Amino acid sequence: MTSTTASALPLFYRTPMLLRSQEHGTFGLRRAHDFRFAADTAVVPLVASEFAPASRHYPIVFAPDATATPLAVLGVAAGRNLFVDGEGQWRAGTYVPGYVRRYPFVPMTNESGGAPMLAVDSASPRVVNRVSEGEADAFFDAAGKPTPTSQAAMAFCESYRVEALRIAAFAKALLEHKLLVDRSVRINYHAPKDSAEAPPPEAVINGFRMVDEAAFRALPADVVATFHAEGWSDLVVLHLASQLGWQTLVEASAPKAAKAAAAA
Repeated sequence: MTSTTASALPLFYRTPMLLRSQEHGTFGLRRAHDFRFAADTAVVPLVASEFAPASRHYPIVFAPDATATPLAVLGVAAGRNLFVDGEGQWRAGTYVPGYVRRYPFVPMTNESGGAPMLAVDSASPRVVNRVSEGEADAFFDAAGKPTPTSQAAMAFCESYRVEALRIAAFAKALLEHKLLVDRSVRINYHAPKDSAEAPPPEAVINGFRMVDEAAFRALPADVVATFHAEGWSDLVVLHLASQLGWQTLVEASAPKAAKAAAAA
């Protein structure tokens, strides 16, 4: 999901607009980060270069649709991100996925097509109509040229676009060789030791796919060679290793589950 049109908005984006110096010469981006826009999503897309850092903190799974997009699991309940607090801060010491860091920017093409241009979600609280000194960084300078803020955003978007193409090829190969299988995770919470309180209810997470390790190991030698040459074998290993991250989600969600059980 690296570009958008009015008919198909990607996750998080509500009102993307192309940045034009004639129309948006006074617009800018607030410096303060606020991740509340991601607080209501339990999964976000990942690209290939993120598998290593993301696998340290999140289970990596694959979407059940035809794209088989790799996803970082951020919560055990739909609409709840366990890594964003009430102040809009991402949990310290954990990896922030590139898809999240890219927001509110996104590449966008106009109706006539052509190369993607830089767009921004005008609905984001970080986007301001008039830059105030010390509060935000302008998108354009006095001559109407892109500022370092816009240049860096476009470079990040382009890098992400290239990575998205690579991960799409990886997902296509997984589907082609029938390596993805439906999976579900059942989380059983336990009451604290020496506590008379009843444990909170269990949680069942489904609607995702994983690589079938046995099928992966049974691939023909020529396919294995291709996976190795493309770096896809590394991605499979990181994906499988990331399943240890479910324990992090259990620990993060246990207090919330306990509160929900008490209120039921």
